[in-house]
Amino acid sequence: RSKHEEIELVSLEEFYKEAPPEISRPAVTLAEPHQQTLARLDWELEQRKRLAEKYKECLTSKEKILKEIEVKKEYLSSLQPRLNSIMQ
Repeated sequence: RSKHEEIELVSLEEFYKEAPPEISRPAVTLAEPHQQTLARLDWELEQRKRLAEKYKECLTSKEKILKEIEVKKEYLSSLQPRLNSIMQ
């Protein structure tokens, strides 16, 4: 048994539809199951790398937004004492 058997890969239809021809190589992979599996694993790796990069970008964006929210909260909390002094 191989470790790749534990990975749930995209369906063959989806693989041939979405994977670029340089990865899917239909001329070779349709006839050879081993090459097909290797190509599907390559595509899975590409997708996972892309998703990992997108995840990192989202985390960075999230941190930036959280910092902006914190700055705005501080500003809003400092507004109440100013308003009280203006009212007096």
